[in-house]
Amino acid sequence: MPAPLSSLPAHQPIRLTAGRSLVTRVVIVGNGPAGLAAYRALLRAAGRAVRSGDVHLTVISETPDVHAPDLHADVLAGHLPAESARTPLRTLLPRATVLVGRVMQADLTMQRLQVSRADHDPCWLGFDHLILGDDRPDAPTAALADRLSDHPPVRVTVLGGDVAGAELALAVREWQRERDLGGGVTLRCGGELLSAQPGLSVPVRAALGAAGVTIHELARGTGSDGRDDHDLTVVTDAAPHVLPGTETLPRTPGGFLLTDAALRVPDPTSVWAARTAAHGWHAGQNVARTLCRPGAQPFPAGPHWAARSVRLGHWNAVTHLRGPGPGTGLTLGGRLGWLARSLLIAAQVPRPADRGRVLLSLLRPTPRAAPDAPAKARTPDRPTPV
Repeated sequence: MPAPLSSLPAHQPIRLTAGRSLVTRVVIVGNGPAGLAAYRALLRAAGRAVRSGDVHLTVISETPDVHAPDLHADVLAGHLPAESARTPLRTLLPRATVLVGRVMQADLTMQRLQVSRADHDPCWLGFDHLILGDDRPDAPTAALADRLSDHPPVRVTVLGGDVAGAELALAVREWQRERDLGGGVTLRCGGELLSAQPGLSVPVRAALGAAGVTIHELARGTGSDGRDDHDLTVVTDAAPHVLPGTETLPRTPGGFLLTDAALRVPDPTSVWAARTAAHGWHAGQNVARTLCRPGAQPFPAGPHWAARSVRLGHWNAVTHLRGPGPGTGLTLGGRLGWLARSLLIAAQVPRPADRGRVLLSLLRPTPRAAPDAPAKARTPDRPTPV
């Protein structure tokens, strides 16, 4: 029987032997909303087993911090300090072993992952259940802000017809107009703008037109002649990262893993995939169900409440609340839309202690935030035994 993870030195790989370990090893890859929701669901449903050591949770993340979702445009526009949207991952996952590194190879047959970290040699990590956070990667807003500051004016093209693309295009144009800079912003969509959110399409189109953002729909290229005629291109709807060793698994045209109704990859059955926080929560619950009795439950496909908001400017947003029944819903615009958006975003901030700070920053009446103070040097992360 292999030794528990906590008793192995950081440099020693896990050796898989015949037979099943008495400890059930659950590994979560990704620190996005799906991965965090899966951790919380597991802790809630199987907290006693986790605390007793019968279940061991491991979270693999490429960064030591987790960023609050849907705040990139606010940070870029200067209405929210970047540090207020960042939380150390280890403070959010007290019951899990956090590995800051990259998965170099997944051996799904042997149920193990090869993990590489900055200060350690690559090691093999075994698992009984693997939950893959199949989130889209974040847009590189930090690099975009540096480029805008170092080389104005910059012509920017944003690829992505979803909410993140519209918000980022408006934030870049707002940044340029506040500094009276030239350049311009072009938003290119692979399909129709906000095709998945028809209730938001009309006001967003009007806001983009008023801001001077050029919209090209049904066109993902950077130019009609195939040449890049902009100084900077940012992709907001990039396909999820394909984990090495999972290339043969079936995927959707958008790059997401195909799963059954229970969010489990059909083959092998020990792998689960989640692309949203709701999916992550359900996948974590299903893993907990398999620990005590067979049979995972399908993800509920019935009607439910949903909310989506788009930032159109400081104290200006459009928020659409959709009810469970057909034709039920409410759309709020302007200051009411901004208030609803601020409450929705604050509720998604991972750490409860930061929610009030983010909410107050979003509701601040001043048009721009003070420049961020230089970030303090981070203390090196203590090696986590593997």
